[in-house]
Amino acid sequence: MKKIFVAYGPYLEEALKIILTIFAIVAVLIFIGQKSLAVFYRYPLDYGEAPLLDQAMRLSAGKNIYRNDLSTPPYTISNYPPLYPLVWAPLVALFGSEFWTGRLLSTLGALATAFFINRIVQTLTEDRFAGRTAGVLFLAIPYVGGWSSLARVDLLALALSTGGLAVLARRANTRKGLILGSVLLVAAVYTRQSYGLAAPLAACAWMWHRYGWRRAAVTAGAIGGIGLVLFLVLNIITRGGFFFNIVTANVNPFNLDNLLNHWRDLRRTLPILLGLGAVGLGWTAWTLMATRRETPSTSSSAWLLAGAYVLGATISALTIGKIGSNINYLLELAAALSLMAGLYMAGNIGALSERLPAVKFAIRNGAVILLTIQMGFLMRNTLQGPVQDIRGRRIHEARLKDLLWEVRKIKAPILADEFMGLLSLNDKPLYMQPFEITQLANAGLWDQTSLLESIRAQEFPMILIHHFMSYPVYTERWTPEMLDTIFTSYIADGWAGESIIFRPRDVALHPTATLTACPDAPWQLPTSAEMGVWWLTQSLIFMGEGFEGNVPVYAVADGMLMRHADWRDAVAILHDDPVHPGQKVWTYYAGMAPAWGNESYVAAEFPPRAEGIPVKKGQLLGYQGTAYGGTMPIWPHATFGVAEPLHADGSFPYHVLSEKKPSDPLDPHTFLDPSPYLGTAIQSPVMGTPVWLPLRCLGESR
Repeated sequence: MKKIFVAYGPYLEEALKIILTIFAIVAVLIFIGQKSLAVFYRYPLDYGEAPLLDQAMRLSAGKNIYRNDLSTPPYTISNYPPLYPLVWAPLVALFGSEFWTGRLLSTLGALATAFFINRIVQTLTEDRFAGRTAGVLFLAIPYVGGWSSLARVDLLALALSTGGLAVLARRANTRKGLILGSVLLVAAVYTRQSYGLAAPLAACAWMWHRYGWRRAAVTAGAIGGIGLVLFLVLNIITRGGFFFNIVTANVNPFNLDNLLNHWRDLRRTLPILLGLGAVGLGWTAWTLMATRRETPSTSSSAWLLAGAYVLGATISALTIGKIGSNINYLLELAAALSLMAGLYMAGNIGALSERLPAVKFAIRNGAVILLTIQMGFLMRNTLQGPVQDIRGRRIHEARLKDLLWEVRKIKAPILADEFMGLLSLNDKPLYMQPFEITQLANAGLWDQTSLLESIRAQEFPMILIHHFMSYPVYTERWTPEMLDTIFTSYIADGWAGESIIFRPRDVALHPTATLTACPDAPWQLPTSAEMGVWWLTQSLIFMGEGFEGNVPVYAVADGMLMRHADWRDAVAILHDDPVHPGQKVWTYYAGMAPAWGNESYVAAEFPPRAEGIPVKKGQLLGYQGTAYGGTMPIWPHATFGVAEPLHADGSFPYHVLSEKKPSDPLDPHTFLDPSPYLGTAIQSPVMGTPVWLPLRCLGESR
């Protein structure tokens, strides 16, 4: 056995390295492809980009970004320390108010972080392959690829913190190395305040284990001292505004469901890295106990640094449960796990691996195999997740281009959430940051009365409210009072990039705002369509003003209602056919449920398996939702179709094709034309395409 190991072990090891190297090259190409899609895309890709660009614009103009009084507009919050907008400000002055410069900073931050992870691993293990692969592994993680495509603070902060660790790992025994490493760690904290735990903890653990508690205390003192002086200076300059913005206005409520959902996603995305991390923490604990009995080695110090980094990053990641948190809270954990993976690939776990080469061989190559599998999963998840997300965003580019011009023509302030960046692209300052201000209002730290009065007075010619199909994020970004006032004083008369465009009712009344039926039509309309309709072949999708669960759907005429046991979002009604007297006809109402989950917006008196329930014209059937085709989400809507009975008993014409369940409704292509029943003007040029058009009655002028 030993002869086989000696003879073929090196060949096996090289073969495994080649396979992992190929995966790493593909991962880098995917990373580059993501950047080509995202970095130079002109329009906002994330809610948080616009506030940072606005801060960079204000800094380039010499203005204070940490106001201590929000009694008057602009109602904006700078909830991060100033380093990122300070770095971005000269680029804004040079290239104008564009997002690509900020996204380029993030991309460079990701690349720098990968480089520093590589340098740390090489310093600790003297293994180039392990270092380089650990760096690429970091870039392959979907959270890194997706977030580094945005103009956000996190990747610059992560680059500074890993840079500080890299300096201390190599030159902590010199005064210059200690000072430079400490300054970089403080700079990371003043880019994103949550970076004040994991990397400083890892640095102090490394210093203590390698050079003793005095050097560790000096390191902690340098980091804390520099950070405290900067905090006091900034707070004095801004008259308390710095503390108010990054502390008081940044303490959002904690939601356990947010934490659990992200944890489940993390387990699906990084199962092998998490497993190796858990084992690595156990080995770190063993290293600490062994230190008491033997002289500290470079290997044991390396594991202590990596273990402390993973532990601190895990604690920081738990704050992802805060409302408004996102995957950026997982980036530091991604870096820590990548660094620890590099130690596994080096196979150096102390004296045991030095005495028994077979142990080192097994650990090193076992790690290579596991990380090759993990990298394959990461690439797949990146292609299915962040890459598709960016491509989905770019679908709306043409409409956003038109909306950008509309915003440019408006002189008065505009309220927006996801697309605040359209204001920044037009060199307009932000009037309000809805999420941050809403959290302050909910906490009783800000009085929204003056804003509500301005909305009620219709002082804003346009309000843009976004609605992610899978999550009603607008409920976190606007208070209920703001939404109620907007619905009362404004009307939705357009949409762009999954955002509703609201305009003052006095100047933008939609022709179908109060329409309940077309003139001389046999039936009334099933629901409102202020936002327009989508002609899906012969069926109609109505989009009303409002969000899912609050726009009513009504029976178009008297009839007998049924609801199949499998229908979560739909009902059907059998009527006397007004177009063909003496015959029967079915109407089908769908979309009355959220896109995901088991909730239904169908009225409670029509439970599944309901059969032969008499209903009257105008009776409430339920409310518009986002469900479409069972799982595919679409904007809050109700789908309406008319179908003739195909069976002798007059039962509902279920789909009978082999690839469908018998309970599935009739194929939309075989629905009857609803125009004779509703009096609507069919618009055949756009039938079957996802284009919303105003609802028009027959004979209505265009």
